[in-house]
Amino acid sequence: MTAGPGASARAISLDIAATQVDGNDVVEVHEAAAALVAQVRAGLGPRLLHALTYRVKGHVSVDPAAYRDPQELAAALQTDPIARLRSRFQSQGHDLAVLDALENEATAEVQAALDSAFAAPWPEASAAFTDIQSTGAGTWF
Repeated sequence: MTAGPGASARAISLDIAATQVDGNDVVEVHEAAAALVAQVRAGLGPRLLHALTYRVKGHVSVDPAAYRDPQELAAALQTDPIARLRSRFQSQGHDLAVLDALENEATAEVQAALDSAFAAPWPEASAAFTDIQSTGAGTWF
């Protein structure tokens, strides 16, 4: 996050059309993205989709986010995009078993990838500096 009115205002100042949406509303994000993609494909120039959300975890896995206001965090958790979409899906008369099956399939796929990664041998130390931008000494001025 930066000081000021945000990414949408910056884009507009650069003559780039911008749309700001509730980043926790999957349907709103999808509809706005589809509209912007259509505009870009129509040759109307670049577009920015600014999806506002709330980072509910710390910056990294070792950050317990103790600086968070517990009430603010609790309020943010009420807008979880997956839970909101699940509720919408159910309210439209769809069977939640379909979502459960998809979730189980995705979880199994991720677990298989993790198992494969953990079972793989460690790379040789000599590979540590391959596929990087520069191996030269950097300067900080």
